[in-house]
Amino acid sequence: MKRLFLPLLSLVVSCTALSAQDLPAAIQAMKTSYAASGSIVMIDAGTISIQPKMPAPLCALPRIQDGKTTWSYYNFPLASIRVSLAEVDETLILEDRVFSNPDADRSYKPGDVGDMTMVVVSGRPGKQFHTLIYDLEKFTHLGPGPHSSAEYGQAPDDTQAFGLTFSDPAAARNFELALRQAAILARAQAATQTERP
Repeated sequence: MKRLFLPLLSLVVSCTALSAQDLPAAIQAMKTSYAASGSIVMIDAGTISIQPKMPAPLCALPRIQDGKTTWSYYNFPLASIRVSLAEVDETLILEDRVFSNPDADRSYKPGDVGDMTMVVVSGRPGKQFHTLIYDLEKFTHLGPGPHSSAEYGQAPDDTQAFGLTFSDPAAARNFELALRQAAILARAQAATQTERP
């Protein structure tokens, strides 16, 4: 029995060490793929802050329903999103090609592909992300120069899902892959720490 226990213990230790090494690599991959859209700051081993560039673009999403094109419009005026990676539901990371042109519904022809990729990230059941949102209208009416967060109506908010935009579809896919990996590794790391005496 002792012979089996030692190899099993060394396997658990090596998997934990591998997870601890791979999580920073996954976060670095997320930072790299998101660089054109904003920045990502690592808060601790399992938590990041995503800071999208402001102002957030309006995302127009076409849907074909009963032979007709209908439009949905999304805007995510987020100054920052605090993301506990273990609370991300990696099975609910979705993407859509969207149009950043607010008049896309007028010029759209069936088959046109949007100029941006919108990635929607959802939390696990019962989990929420802490965000700082801002008033997009106030922000767009500010003149040049530094402004306080109060001037553009920044306020805390909690949400179960948030959207990020990418101008490069390959960067969006790389971000999704890295986020999925980071969520799985963060949960494994958190479980290992909980099991320790």
